[in-house]
Amino acid sequence: MSVVSVLNAIRATATDAYQATIPLATMENFTHVGNAVLQAPPQIQNEFFNALLNKVGLQLFNDREFGNPLITLKKGKLEYGQTIEDIFVEMARPFEYITGTRAGEQVPDQFAINKAITKTAFYYNILGRQYFKTIHEQDLKRAFLSADGLGRLISSVMLSMKNGANYDEYRMAIAIIARQIEASDANVNWKGHVHLLTLYNATVDASDALTVNNCLQSKDFLQFMSNQFKKWSNRLTKPRSDMNNAGVINWIPKERQRIMMLSDIQADIDTNLMAWAYNNERLEIGEIDEIDAWYSIGNDGTTTVKPDDITVKGELGLEGSKPVVAVIYDPDMVKIYNVTTRMSYAENARGLYYNTFSTLEDIFAASPFHNFVVFSLS
Repeated sequence: MSVVSVLNAIRATATDAYQATIPLATMENFTHVGNAVLQAPPQIQNEFFNALLNKVGLQLFNDREFGNPLITLKKGKLEYGQTIEDIFVEMARPFEYITGTRAGEQVPDQFAINKAITKTAFYYNILGRQYFKTIHEQDLKRAFLSADGLGRLISSVMLSMKNGANYDEYRMAIAIIARQIEASDANVNWKGHVHLLTLYNATVDASDALTVNNCLQSKDFLQFMSNQFKKWSNRLTKPRSDMNNAGVINWIPKERQRIMMLSDIQADIDTNLMAWAYNNERLEIGEIDEIDAWYSIGNDGTTTVKPDDITVKGELGLEGSKPVVAVIYDPDMVKIYNVTTRMSYAENARGLYYNTFSTLEDIFAASPFHNFVVFSLS
């Protein structure tokens, strides 16, 4: 986006006073237009900054997705409210069919109630945060010196704030799944925790038993782990009630399944296991999400989360007490909705600079109705 395009896009929707003061920009006169903006009355300058940040800046901010590999888990915008109501319709169960034609047989009650909506859940976690950067008047003067200077200035400012927002969304999405793992482990009816080392060591002699420290260098163990991924992926395609927190009958088609895996595990598999034994096509799972670590927002039921609350959850990492290597899940289990996206600015007349603010509020949640499987080195 060139400086000419930016200036004329702002002028096209500006007030009559702005259009009378600031001329139409061309490749030959854009520096004069810049001087006109910088020397204009405060009302005109404020209108320029408001349009620059809220129109051009916000458009770049929303269109430029960068750095968050889990961005596809975001479902859209939540226009009103903060609470997500999740409704689950149970699979229909069979009843005895009675003809009622012979004497003495009980006639079935056709007005008996069997509600379709049998399960509901209400939940939310709010992650509200604000990012800001400073644009000094000297920065703006330099931006008007070249044809693409203003575009570069706004892009760099927006990209800086976008990177921060993406990083926080990425960590928060992982933390929501980690909280789901914690909640499920406390549920005695949930049977979705696969203890890989325990299962593997039961198949070998005691002298060949492996530990967390050496199992990932063993080709036999990696083959066993890949086999477990495949088996449980197949099992998840069939209806079960013991793979989710709500105890409802549910399943995940192959094309809907995703596997979230520590990137170090993926590297060990790629290095120590032949490609034919493990690859995305043979596993038949829709996507593989590699993550750098497990993050945590705790399991205390807190609904409002600060960015500083998102921390690395050490006990789920490879160095922790119960390391989780992968999770097979349905992306619909994770609910991420944007509530607020707003760009604003504040002028500091004494310092001759403008602070650009990006305010975001997102709702994060994990549905209790979706099946998922956790694989750990325990």
